[in-house]
Amino acid sequence: MNITPLFAIALLLPSITTNHKIQYGIPISLMLFKDVFLGFHSLMIPVYGCMLLFVLLGRHISNTIAATVIGVLIWHVVVNYAVWAIYGGSLLQTYIQAIPFDFNLMVSTLLCVMIGKLCIKYYYHYYLYY
Repeated sequence: MNITPLFAIALLLPSITTNHKIQYGIPISLMLFKDVFLGFHSLMIPVYGCMLLFVLLGRHISNTIAATVIGVLIWHVVVNYAVWAIYGGSLLQTYIQAIPFDFNLMVSTLLCVMIGKLCIKYYYHYYLYY
């Protein structure tokens, strides 16, 4: 389940449009579309909640790097708590074992956010001013 580009889209949509329905609708629609083909799962509520949180972070934090790091840290706490609550085991062990995966999530989300920001900047500079 690679949701890195979806997190980047959710984080950058508020810088593209002020329409709240589009800001929240597109990421959730993309997640539902993905889940239709890849399968629904027991962690949908925390995952979708974190997706909506990325939109909120994009709306209220202008520094996208900070917003990405905060979002992924919240993802780490919320989703791995849900994994522990559903499947059991040690909570601390669940958090520790998820660190490599969530670190990769942070790095790849930061990369997608930076590429997205460059694309938005390029679009505004070359297509809207001519």
